[in-house]
Amino acid sequence: MYSNQIFNLLTKEYTIVLASTSQDFKAIKNLREEVFSSKYSMSSYQLKSIGFIYSKDDKQSFIYLLKHIPTNQYVGTVRAFFINKYTPIQKLPMQKDGNVKNIDHLLVDSFPIVEISRGALIQNLPSHKKYSALQIRTMLTYGLMIATRINFHLYHYSTVFTFIELSLYHIFKRQNVIFEQVGEPVDSYGMRTPFAIERKKLLKDTEISMGKLTRHYLKQLCQNPDSFWQFIDNNPYLERSDIQLNRICQLFKEYGDDVDLALLLGK
Repeated sequence: MYSNQIFNLLTKEYTIVLASTSQDFKAIKNLREEVFSSKYSMSSYQLKSIGFIYSKDDKQSFIYLLKHIPTNQYVGTVRAFFINKYTPIQKLPMQKDGNVKNIDHLLVDSFPIVEISRGALIQNLPSHKKYSALQIRTMLTYGLMIATRINFHLYHYSTVFTFIELSLYHIFKRQNVIFEQVGEPVDSYGMRTPFAIERKKLLKDTEISMGKLTRHYLKQLCQNPDSFWQFIDNNPYLERSDIQLNRICQLFKEYGDDVDLALLLGK
């Protein structure tokens, strides 16, 4: 799939939204219920009971949505669950819910950290005149990856964790996201394996394939940051000083649209 095709699809036909309103969170719950009830053959009640629809973890997260612009329909979501010195939950979901053992040593003196989880795309995506259903699904999966990459620029995590099926690991690997396995596979609603990668390595390794789209959304955020800052101000576990948006916006002013990755990464 050509990068220009993905860029056009993910900027003109779809857009990435940080969930911040009651309408956004309702869409997240609806998406998760639709996707996970089918994937795990569970009722809404069962999904709610295990926290798959919404949980305390979601209050300690950045959650992104993919929206189909022509129909105003939300089609996908992904969560960036973070831990810093302020957060009440100091264990990753893969530890407390997935029963992953022996990774505490990776968390020592390394906050903030993030675990990417709850990725979901609806089954019946809007049809496209040019692309097949499989091509659209592939490009929108890429879009969810872009959402997390934007977040990694805005908040300087030390390490990115994920707890996924091997099939998804191979999708990441094809985009040059080379996670390191940090624990044994665990049967947690299917076999999943814990992985980790250093944030700067992930951003550097994906700059060629994802840098242009990431800059597009960062520049867009610079032009209209009010709702983003409102989300930060309303989150009890985040401070404006934690967030790199003002510095990034200043870099765009000084260096233009193609500001070097090394400058965006900062310290």
